[in-house]
Amino acid sequence: MPMLNWLNRSFRHEGGNAVVEFALILPFLLLLFSGLTEIGRAYFQANAIEKGLRAATLYASRAPTPLSAADQLITENIVRTGTVDGSGVSLVSGWDKPGASVTITSTGYNLGGSIIPVIKVDASVPLDPLVPELLSLAGLQTFTINLSHEQAYVGQ
Repeated sequence: MPMLNWLNRSFRHEGGNAVVEFALILPFLLLLFSGLTEIGRAYFQANAIEKGLRAATLYASRAPTPLSAADQLITENIVRTGTVDGSGVSLVSGWDKPGASVTITSTGYNLGGSIIPVIKVDASVPLDPLVPELLSLAGLQTFTINLSHEQAYVGQ
């Protein structure tokens, strides 16, 4: 039975086990790293939007008429592009997608009988993923970043 001995010896070789195991694990590793990249990108976009909101709210809180059309336009330009005239590129690519919005409101807080005016800027920006199919694979069709920032009105 020399043929069976040869066949038995060839099935005992373990040289290709590592390659087979790597081939089985590779799709899961790629999915894991892609997911982590998307989470990092979402965090980066949220951070950029928050910085724009902070700067715009600070501008609006020091503007003479923060709810006028001109000051609202400047505030929105600062949120979206980081520039007063809106000539810069968008801080995040989600600003160019439908559904992105900026809302500027003024409220008052009662502080010991004194009403303190507060400017609030809200932003709603759709996430712009690198791999859109990855979101649908996770069961998410769209993901929107909603942030807001408040600042006491101080005028000029």
